[in-house]
Amino acid sequence: MLISDEMLNEGPTMKTRMIFISLIAVLTFAIVISGSALGALYIPAEIPCRVQNKDVLASTLSQQNATVNVTIQNFCFNPSNITVANGTTVVWTNKEIIVPHSVISDTKVFDSGTGTFSPAFNSGNLSPGASFAFQFNKTVTFNYHCGHHSIMRGTVIVT
Repeated sequence: MLISDEMLNEGPTMKTRMIFISLIAVLTFAIVISGSALGALYIPAEIPCRVQNKDVLASTLSQQNATVNVTIQNFCFNPSNITVANGTTVVWTNKEIIVPHSVISDTKVFDSGTGTFSPAFNSGNLSPGASFAFQFNKTVTFNYHCGHHSIMRGTVIVT
């Protein structure tokens, strides 16, 4: 909505009302087009997921090259802690409706090409419905987190 010169000449009440309406329209438009970005800013006051604090363990897999699925939903990785055999691929899938997440390893690896340390795995931004897969080929414990929401944490124990 545009404010014309005629509207501005109708007095302070009409001018104030038209400015207010214009601001509401602009803010509503901004919220609608940036819903995913705003969702990433939301950080719940407490962990809403019941399993986050219970160390739910997936079965230890005895065969290599298996696949284990982890769901990202309600600001939780479910299961949050898993034990897998060396060679297993873990697939994280974002099941949120509008909130993006990420999966970033706390364990760092050295890149001799660049001479720097970086996360062992990093999904980048996972929009709702997106998945990220990583094959674990070292017998190590990998702690990980969501880059958007620091309260979201998990562990992959590779045996």
